[in-house]
Amino acid sequence: MTLAAVLAALLALGVVARGVGFLPVLGVADAVAMLSSGGSPLAQSGAGAALLLGTAPGLFLSRYQADTTPEAQQAALPPFLALALMVLLLLAGSRVQAGQFPAGLCIVAAGLVSVACRRGMVWQWAGLLTCAQGVLLSAVMGGQVMAFGAGALGGLVVLVLGALCVQRVLPRRARALPRGEKTE
Repeated sequence: MTLAAVLAALLALGVVARGVGFLPVLGVADAVAMLSSGGSPLAQSGAGAALLLGTAPGLFLSRYQADTTPEAQQAALPPFLALALMVLLLLAGSRVQAGQFPAGLCIVAAGLVSVACRRGMVWQWAGLLTCAQGVLLSAVMGGQVMAFGAGALGGLVVLVLGALCVQRVLPRRARALPRGEKTE
C-alpha cells in the first residue's frame, strides 16, 4: 500500500465536504496510487480512467452557473460520518488481510456518504464519480480485470448521464460580448 492510496482516501473526504472541486485532485491521487502499484496495462488504463473521471466534470461544469440547491443545516456531519466508515473499514481490513489498508473501499464509502447526505445534483454526481474511482482503485490494486471493466463502464455511464442532467438543469454562464456588439 502506498502513501498515494492513503492520500486518495483522505481526499475523498474533501469531496464529501466541499464537492466537485476535489475531484481533479482525487483523480490525480488515484492515478498515482494505481501507477505505483505496478506498470501493468491494467494500472495504466485505471490511471487514465481515474484522470478522466476526475477532471471531466470540472471542465464541463465551468460552462454553467453554480448549483444553488439549498443544503441541509448539518454540513459538518457527512465528513465525520465518512471518516467513521473509513476507520471501520480500516479495522475490518486489518483483521482479515493482516494490515492492508482498503483505500478503494474507503473512497467508495466516502462517495456513498456524499450521495446519501447531500441534496444538490452536482454533489451527488461528485459522490457517484467518487464511488467509481474507489471501485477502479480496488480493482487495479487487486488485479481484477472484470471488476475494473465494471467500474470503468459504471463511471463512464455516471459521467455521461450526470453531464446530460447538468446540461438540462443548470443555466449556462453569460458570455461577455465584444465591444461595440449589441444584443437585440
